[in-house]
Amino acid sequence: MKGKKIQRRSFLKLAGAAMAGMALPFKSKHTEAQAASASTSGANFWKVNPENGQEYFRQSVVNTKLVENESSIWAKVDGWWQKYPIREFDDEFLTWHIDAHLDWYDRLQNEGVLANGGHHTPGIATYSNRRVGRGDSMHHLNNAFKSVTLVPKREYLDEYVDVYEQKIETGGGPYSFDWKKELVADKNYWDRSILATTDLYSGQEKVMGEFGFKESHYLLNTMANPVANVLYLDNWTTTAAPTWEFRCIAVNTHWNDPDADELYEKYRKAVLYPMVTQHGGTINYIGAIFYINEQFNNADKDTPPGRGTRVVPSYTYPYMSHMAYNLKRLTGKL
Repeated sequence: MKGKKIQRRSFLKLAGAAMAGMALPFKSKHTEAQAASASTSGANFWKVNPENGQEYFRQSVVNTKLVENESSIWAKVDGWWQKYPIREFDDEFLTWHIDAHLDWYDRLQNEGVLANGGHHTPGIATYSNRRVGRGDSMHHLNNAFKSVTLVPKREYLDEYVDVYEQKIETGGGPYSFDWKKELVADKNYWDRSILATTDLYSGQEKVMGEFGFKESHYLLNTMANPVANVLYLDNWTTTAAPTWEFRCIAVNTHWNDPDADELYEKYRKAVLYPMVTQHGGTINYIGAIFYINEQFNNADKDTPPGRGTRVVPSYTYPYMSHMAYNLKRLTGKL
């Protein structure tokens, strides 16, 4: 009997030691506070730029080395590195986006009022994991409306950025409202594989001072799990509204990164220079590029495509299961 008690005690000690080494579904608030680089977040991706002593980050869950040559991107999603094909949105979406953008400009000129939503402010959904958070939610799913723009193809990117830079610095140059409207209407000018936006909140002293957080939920999520769903809804139609969903990999660029990739700095400026031209202010904000992997048509229509069907790449419904889908993906048959 005594021997059995000793064995039981030894077992409990061993079990306790094993449990101590396991990742438990909770963490110490004290540990989280020590790891934090600001008021409430547990994020640890911030670094200090030795040139000016200011913070910056560099995303460690994406690798863009195959983007140009293979039209694919490596991303660490749900803890696993996977290669995602980069695809282009279809002509139906581009036509709608251009028409909506030009209509937006007409309303601005004639009525002096800009409407949110539509082509300009889609919803963006992101998600993270239990290890990353700023202490204000038990969930890791976020939805936010952000100003999202198309970006010129690479061969036009330098000229596009230069025109805006000249306008901002000198007040002159070729920039004009008519110049921009002409570009908007040119279907061949825009890169169909990416969408772009900015994060106006993260790392901003004003936001930290007034709201008490250092990172937006968008940034925390995509720095841990670089998946973004971008959802557009036409806001002027009275019939079944056109609506598209893009499933993407997000690539974030910080304005203070001393070794930022030159291409992504240009993308960042292509987003922020138009904003500064219209609203003034600084370009010291985070840039975000969304590489498109899939496009879904979510319109409530009686005839395809619509109702959540995948249109890029085209998809035959139904598959037997998600396992069958993954098998086709792994064998390159999608």
